[in-house]
Amino acid sequence: MSTTDYSTYLRIDHLLDLQHPLTDGAHDEMLFIVIHQVYELWFKLILHELDHTVSELSANRPQAAIPSMRRTVSIDELLIAQLHVLETMSPEGFLEFRDPLAPASGFQSGQFRAIEYLGGLRDASRFDESIMSQRDRDDLRRRMEMPTLYEALCSCLRECGVDAVDGDGAEDKARRLEAIAELYRDHATPQRALLHELCELYVDHDEAIARWRFHHTLMAAREIGTRPGTGGSRGVEYLRRTIEQRFFPELWEVRSRL
Repeated sequence: MSTTDYSTYLRIDHLLDLQHPLTDGAHDEMLFIVIHQVYELWFKLILHELDHTVSELSANRPQAAIPSMRRTVSIDELLIAQLHVLETMSPEGFLEFRDPLAPASGFQSGQFRAIEYLGGLRDASRFDESIMSQRDRDDLRRRMEMPTLYEALCSCLRECGVDAVDGDGAEDKARRLEAIAELYRDHATPQRALLHELCELYVDHDEAIARWRFHHTLMAAREIGTRPGTGGSRGVEYLRRTIEQRFFPELWEVRSRL
């Protein structure tokens, strides 16, 4: 029987050959590259789990979506923890290699945009799609035709007897919020308890990403001050505007109705 060794299975040699600093003598550039490559790997796993969540909820299997949402929230916390490592880089250390990075920017991460798309942030005017790879553009266009996490949740809630109606009108929203509020008030049965837990895991994910945005903004301010971003954005000013974004605003609003 054939066997696969650790290095071959994980393609370690290839993985360790993917870090190529651009600036000779810039010690901190290796840290910067590794951190961002690892971020992209975590983003890939988050998308894997969130896609599974949408699939299971669309099939009316909320119990099968719970583990993926729990894992997603755990990964979200790792995204925040990695910022502590990146903050060991001093501003002068970053400036040693920053200029040659332009116009590359974290703003161009197609996978993070896909996470935002799943969260319902799909306004195309928020970013220039042309700065992304063709692969990323194709994936985002595909996702435009797929349910968001919240749409999948509401569909599953309806199948389970919760009146989370579809629609963007004021009456539809009010009816949906009242139905979810009632779920929060009364989730004594096993099924309603499961649905309530799922709603709270959504909020956990939303909150963790908001905390990551906030911490990332502070870190950027420490590193670059008021300089513009390498990709041409307004730098820290742009990042500050993203802090208040929420994936699931209705799950936050429902608190005021309890």
